[in-house]
Amino acid sequence: MQDKKHFSGSIVIGDPSYFVNSDEDWEKCEYGENMSALGFTDFLMIEFPDDPQVVKDEATGEIIGGICQDSCVIVVVYKSELEAYNPDYEKAFGSEDNWTLVEEFDGEVSVDKVPYEDDEFDTIIVGTGNKSFKSCYEEDENEVVPNVALQDELSKIIGMKLNRLGT
Repeated sequence: MQDKKHFSGSIVIGDPSYFVNSDEDWEKCEYGENMSALGFTDFLMIEFPDDPQVVKDEATGEIIGGICQDSCVIVVVYKSELEAYNPDYEKAFGSEDNWTLVEEFDGEVSVDKVPYEDDEFDTIIVGTGNKSFKSCYEEDENEVVPNVALQDELSKIIGMKLNRLGT
């Protein structure tokens, strides 16, 4: 199993059992481990815990998607290949909390295993490139991440108001 892969294009992160067309295809792709059997040229398969996570844009802190799985596997695949295999993949995933789309990504997706108890660890998906993202547990989603663009805009507004007041 790989723990990182370079992607150049729009990617989808999600449980492959949600978009595989049939039980036969699910067996054919070896339950997500061999997506090339279904025509995917590049993919990253990740053994993933059953706990849902959100995926956040590292620059803005904005939640860009989610990860929920039932098969203990998450894959990262090219959106174009997923659309070619299953044009209705968005319906198959159901809620937008179940998958993440990163448009026009150019960089590396990797897996971090973060220890938290003796032999236990959290699995975190990290994207580093022209767009950086990271998965985290939902209870961590309230973590404060500075929104630089919003701070700049607020500073301009405050500055204009202070100028009007003559201070």
